[in-house]
Amino acid sequence: MTRYIHLFFLLSFSLTSFAQNPLGRWKVITEINEYQGEKFDSHKALLAQRPCAAGIQYVINSDGTYRLDATQSGCDEKYKKIQEKLYSESVWTVSGNIITIGHKKAPSVGQKYKFTMTGKKMVWVGIEGQGTITYQKI
Repeated sequence: MTRYIHLFFLLSFSLTSFAQNPLGRWKVITEINEYQGEKFDSHKALLAQRPCAAGIQYVINSDGTYRLDATQSGCDEKYKKIQEKLYSESVWTVSGNIITIGHKKAPSVGQKYKFTMTGKKMVWVGIEGQGTITYQKI
């Protein structure tokens, strides 16, 4: 009987771990921030200025790297190079339901978010006041 209970907990843990796997290509759907008590969607504001940003992808790789891929976005070359350089040394780690985006020279120092995944959506809620980012898997 205890063997079945252990098996049940092992399978439950495995399924939970699998469900919270952020690997892959993602696009931002919304980025809700707050300033002086007012909430706003900074991604919507970005798209109003640069509609091509809708084609930007964020790539979470199994080697621990976190990259912005603007190659298929249709944005001008200068903008693509600047954006991709900003993420060229970014890394990610997960501990439980906390994802940290840091720099390869200081991976534990960076932005920390509580993340959840449902279907093809992933939501990051900043634990240090960074707002909420919703991604859609591509």
